[in-house]
Order: sequence, then structure tokens, then C-alpha cells
Amino acid sequence: MQKQRRPYRSHKVPACDRCRRFKRRCTGGTPEQPCVLCSLQEVPCIISSSPKLSSSPRHRAKHDQRRAQTTRIAPSTSVDRIPSPAPADGEVIQEHIGRDYHGSPGQDQSKVELSMFASPVISEDIQILERYMSSKSSSLSTGERSGSSDTPMVYLRAPRRREGLSMAANPGKRQKEIVMQVLQPYTDELVRLYFEEIHPAFPLLDEQLFMELYKAGDKLSPVLVCYFFSVSLILWHHSPVLRQFPKPDIYFIWNLAVEALQQDFLAPALSTMYSVLLDMGGRPIYSMLVNTINNGRAVTLAQTLGLNRDPTNWRRPKSEKSLRIRLWWAVVIHDRWSSFAHGISPTITKSRYDVPIPMLEDIITDSNQSDTHIKAAKSFIHLCTLTEILGEVLPLVYDLNLNPKETWKQIRRLETDLDEWEDRLPSYLRRDNNENPRVSGSSSLQLSYLAVRLLLNRISLHVSNIPNTASTRSNAKSEHKKATTLSTDIDRLQTTRYHLSQLRKSAQEIVNYVCSLTKAQLQEFWLPYTAHHLILTVIILLRCTIESTDKTIISTCKTSLQHLWTKLQTAAEDGWDLATMCISQCKESVSKVLDNDVRGTNIVGGELQQLHLQRGGAGDGRLLPIQGEGRSPAMQSVGGGELLPDILPFSNPDISFDNQWDLGSLYGLGWMGMDGFGAYEAGNQGGF
Repeated sequence: MQKQRRPYRSHKVPACDRCRRFKRRCTGGTPEQPCVLCSLQEVPCIISSSPKLSSSPRHRAKHDQRRAQTTRIAPSTSVDRIPSPAPADGEVIQEHIGRDYHGSPGQDQSKVELSMFASPVISEDIQILERYMSSKSSSLSTGERSGSSDTPMVYLRAPRRREGLSMAANPGKRQKEIVMQVLQPYTDELVRLYFEEIHPAFPLLDEQLFMELYKAGDKLSPVLVCYFFSVSLILWHHSPVLRQFPKPDIYFIWNLAVEALQQDFLAPALSTMYSVLLDMGGRPIYSMLVNTINNGRAVTLAQTLGLNRDPTNWRRPKSEKSLRIRLWWAVVIHDRWSSFAHGISPTITKSRYDVPIPMLEDIITDSNQSDTHIKAAKSFIHLCTLTEILGEVLPLVYDLNLNPKETWKQIRRLETDLDEWEDRLPSYLRRDNNENPRVSGSSSLQLSYLAVRLLLNRISLHVSNIPNTASTRSNAKSEHKKATTLSTDIDRLQTTRYHLSQLRKSAQEIVNYVCSLTKAQLQEFWLPYTAHHLILTVIILLRCTIESTDKTIISTCKTSLQHLWTKLQTAAEDGWDLATMCISQCKESVSKVLDNDVRGTNIVGGELQQLHLQRGGAGDGRLLPIQGEGRSPAMQSVGGGELLPDILPFSNPDISFDNQWDLGSLYGLGWMGMDGFGAYEAGNQGGF
């Protein structure tokens, strides 16, 4: 039985809030050692008032006076809440911003509310009402305007916690204690590694404020601490100091962080944004499903906090505005590259935000930063601009009603945008750069660019295979109409052949680049979505190999696949987890292709001649399937015996390559609703 720490009916030792509220006998407790009743009910044991402050009117008056002075110095310690009127630049004390952005809301029991961004539809109405209610207490806050809109920014205060739901008073505290017990001798070195290798390429945190709170003790959010060290563990062997010791179980540390984040989402705050973004950018990847779900939660929370609005003209400190801009673009990057990798349509659309791309001064806040950090910051800026282009490519992937004519216009424009993006790169971010040391994140940036090229060529292949609706709907039987339709199909085949060659060329460019990477480059910062780009490249080379009858094409694709596979195996041995993930997904399929004499078993030669014969024998002008194959000759031998167009997945490489193997089709493409080529024949314009 728990020892009674509070004398019966003691005024010197007050009862906890819950016992006092329900008029129950309290044995005395603290958040660390709750009283008997709070312990049984598994609820926080909180004592909101101190007897020393309330025992004397003099003490009470002095305490109130000190609180009033603090309020005049710093109007609000909650970064989520935009006061009205908003303070001018520099009015808010720097350490308050740091505590709010990186600190734990659970440490301050007064932060029971979260400021939610209100609908722009009612913003003007609320502003008018507030003029007449300014002398009264209001549950809303206005005063800021977005840089590209005259609509005032309105925030509504909402409770952070769900009434009646039992939850941790300080989410992640228990998990943080375990993490610190495991890593305590190495934490300083892990902090140094993070800010030297990860932070310059992906500047999510404010280094100066983070370090101040880290050195101050238990000032950082426990959940943020868990994720910070989980992400940093990938760098363990990069340190001469740490590699002498056994690496802690990274899987165990990550599970603690994930558990803490689930608690934190029950009462989210701005510090939750940092944790979930670190979760999505962390390596190695343990659960793509959880990452996808967290992406949706991160986007929703960011919009709730108003991060999607331009803070440039807000009367807030420069450091705070820069943090908001960087936070939003981190959300955009994860949303769009996650969409590319996992096959889920992006949540963010370009017309729903007006936050500008970060500038160098938004990232480099210290004038003493090294040249290497400045170059890495510029790499992040170019990643943001590439993400903007990707955001325009993705609608072509997920649009269920493609207009081929308009789509071709967009494809040509996007190809030009990619060319211009590459031309604008400084020399130290280009693929042919031989500078030493290289800029952290530049290799990931280049592979991401090549992956977008690959995606755009895959879309071009799909669009080129969409038949002319005017000709397919015609039922005319005249020889002229049949000849016109035949000519159209022949042109389509030739166009498809060209885009197949471009797709194959894009895949081989990725192979050449990956094979050129050095061990030092593999130890740079890499986005976790790189693993999916590698898997996509392997899939395309596999299909090009097994679906071709051209010996030159087979030899070229097989050689490229062999070179890539050898490089990935070497990289995996060197500890590159992204290569390990690709190997685990594709190992069985690649080994079967490389170990066998691959011939195109589903290919029929002389496609144009057979197409003409089929046309001549069919009065309705339809493409007839060849007996035994279930496909039209045009579809069997597109491009002179090359890859079947719409059976190749453009993305979502989360494919389970089971033991089943069919040389004609890769097992595991059922996510597209295509179990074989017959499905393609039945639904030519379906999802790709």
C-alpha cells in the first residue's frame, strides 16, 4: 500500500486538484508520484496552487505584481496565438519564441488552448464584430494580414485537450527518460552530428534556440527529444568517437518516439509539428503506411496553425517568420515527395497557400556560418523549387479524366521548367561537380531531379498510348475511314516507341548517377524517398528487359540492371539503408531476371503488318486480339517489341515480390487492378 504523504485534512500540504474537486481524501501526490486515487484512475496528479503563495495577502500581492510586470514585458508566451494588436518586430523576447517552438506545452499548465486558423469566409465578419467587442473578453484574435491578401488572419482559441479523456500530463516524458538513459553518454556527440550533417541540408529547427534549451536541462519537448535522437542515430558510424561503441538498438528508440508522438497528438501544439516532420524524414524507414498517415496529420495541423499563409508582413520577429516559412516548406516537401513515392494523391494544392520559397536569410540566421552551410542552405532552396515543379507534375498522375491535348501542353511546359531548373543550379550542386568536400544534400537533390524526369517520361508514355476518341467511336465502314484509323494507330505506335526509349534512357541515367556515387556521398543527407526512386528504376529496367525481343535492348537493360544491383549491394554493405530497402523489395525478381536467359515470350513480330491484316478482316474497325494471347498485336509489340505501356507502375513501389513469378508480368501489380494483360485490354485508359 502506498505510504501516506499528506496528513489528514492538512492545510499546509494541499490536496491535488482532482481530489479537491470531488471532495475526496487525498494522500498527497505529485505528477511523478500521484496520490492513491489518481494512481488508480491513471490520471495526472496536479496541484495548481502553492500554499506559500496563498497563505499571506502580502505574498499574494507581490506574486500578482510580478505576473503583471512579466505580462508587460512579453505579451504572450504562446507562439500559436497571434495577439491583437500584434507586436512589432523585436517586441517578443527571443527565448519565449524558442520555448514555444521547441519547448513542451505540457511544462506550462496554463497552455490549455490552441489557436486555430479560422475560415477566411468569416474573417471580415469577425473583424467587424471585434470592433464592438474589443472591451470584452473575446475567444478570437486578429490583426495579421497575409502578404498576398487583404483578408485579416483570424485565430479562434480552442481547448488542446479532449474533455474527460485520460492522457499524459507531459506527453513523451517516460519515453524521453528511457531514451536518455540509453544514450546519455553520447547525446552531445549526436547533437553535434545532427547540426553538422542533417540540419544544413534540411533546416527544420532553429539551431541557436534549440541549443539554448538543450543546455538548460528539461526545457525541450520530450517528444521532440525522442525524435531528435532517433533521427541522429543514423549518423552513429560517421563519428570517430561513437563508432568505437556498439550502436544502440535504433528500432527500440524509434518505437519509443512513435509511442510518444501518439500521445502528443492527443493535445497537439506547434512542437508537435517538429516531431512529426522528423518522423517522416527519419531513416531507416520502418512503416510506409504510418508515414503516409502522419503526412496527412502534419498537413492538417500545419493548416490549422496557419502555417500555409505568408507571414512576411506580419508584425512578428524575423526569426519567428523565418521559422514558419521553413516549417511550411518542410510540410510541402514531405507531402509531394511522399505522394510520388507512395501513390497517394498530394493533400496540398498550389492555390491553397501563399508562403514564399525560403530565402537565404530565412535559413542562415547566424552571420558566422561557414561556406559549406551556406551552400547546403542553397541546396534546400533548390529542393523547394524542384518540389514546386513536382507539385505541377503530380496532377497529371492522379487526374482521372486526362485531356490528351491539354496534357501534352503541360508536359512540354514542365520539361522546359526542368531544363531551366537544372540550368539555374550553381556549379557546386551539379552532377559533374568534383568539389571536395561536397555539399550535403546535393546528391539527394540530383537523384530527386532525375526521378522527376523519369516520372514525366512515364506520364508521356501513358498519354501517348491513349487512343484518339474520335476514331474509336466511329462506326463507319468505309475504306477511307478504316485507312484513316489505321494511320492514326500507326502514328500512335511510333510515338509510343519514342517515349519508351526516353523512359529507358531516363532509367539508365539514374543507374549511371547512382553507380558514380562515392562512399562519402552516400553518407550525406538523403531524403527517405530516395529508396522508392531506386525501386522504381529497378522495376522499369526489369520490365524493359523481360518485355523486349530486341537483343540490343535486352543486353543494354540487363547490363544496366546488373551494374545498379552491384552498386546497391556494395552500398548496403557500407551501411546505406536506402539501398538495403531497395534490395529487400526487389531481390528475388532481379535475381530471376539476371540468372536466366530472358526472352520476350509475349511478343509478336511484324506488328504493323498484323495490325493491317486484323483491320482488313474486321468490319467494325476494332483491334482484334490474337488468339491465345488475349491482347491486340499493337499492344503486344509496341515500339518494335518493347515494354507494354500501361502495365508498368509509375510509382508506389511498395510491391510485395512474392515467390510467384510470371515472365510476362511482375507479380505484385494488383494495386493497379491489373492482374495481367487482359485487364489492360479491357481498361486502356485506366490508372497508371
